[in-house]
Amino acid sequence: MPPCCSNASAQLNMNTAEIKKSAIEWLQQYHAAGDALNPDVSVPKFYTPDCVMRFPGQPPLEGHDAIKGFFKKQFSLLDSMTHTIGHVDVVSDRIYQEAKIEYVVKGDPEQKVIKIDGLAVFGRRVGEDQMSFFTVFLDPRPLLERKQMVAAMGN
Repeated sequence: MPPCCSNASAQLNMNTAEIKKSAIEWLQQYHAAGDALNPDVSVPKFYTPDCVMRFPGQPPLEGHDAIKGFFKKQFSLLDSMTHTIGHVDVVSDRIYQEAKIEYVVKGDPEQKVIKIDGLAVFGRRVGEDQMSFFTVFLDPRPLLERKQMVAAMGN
């Protein structure tokens, strides 16, 4: 079979349960890489070179350099980030995922865990390894407020 058709053939041979299982495994790998706070590794692995990312309060970011720059800035303010996958729906060209995210702000003497619920849409086609778009819906205010509080403490 020509290489151009291998993904299409694989898609036809997978049932709905297999497709969802594969998507959840991909999400687990994606979040493990992201939670390691190293976008130099995670972005090239999971994002296409022309991927467009939309994150609350930010203009759309396009391409590896812009996305890595955003994450490096964000991650420099964190001690940790942990995603717990909730409900997942998969269609042919995207994954919808609910998640609970826990953050600890760098320098926080209390190491207070900030919990935020989010929804993300991953532009990943069934059978592919990278996403062409990534849209996040969440309210970052609790995290931003904690960052400000920690900064006011002089940490």
